[in-house]
Amino acid sequence: MVTAGLSVIDLAAKRVTRNGAPVRLTPTEWGILELLVRNEGRLVTQREILTAVWGPGYVRQTNYLRVYLASLRRKLEVDPSHPRHLLTESGMGLRFER
Repeated sequence: MVTAGLSVIDLAAKRVTRNGAPVRLTPTEWGILELLVRNEGRLVTQREILTAVWGPGYVRQTNYLRVYLASLRRKLEVDPSHPRHLLTESGMGLRFER
């Protein structure tokens, strides 16, 4: 289990809670979150995420990442406009920090 602020991410059970309440994630949101959490502290490139979650035919669809990341931040971050856990490295990729 990984604790990030008010959220607890249980990779084994594929479950997320925030303040003890379950957070419903889509399979795509879970795929992104799981990849980032498993690579905690490491920059995961946009290409890596798009390939892992959507497949190799989607490596140029960076707009997908923006949409899903915004949704994840609304669900998991205390202040989605100033994220502390789901961090964007502009033009490069994403990083998960506790």
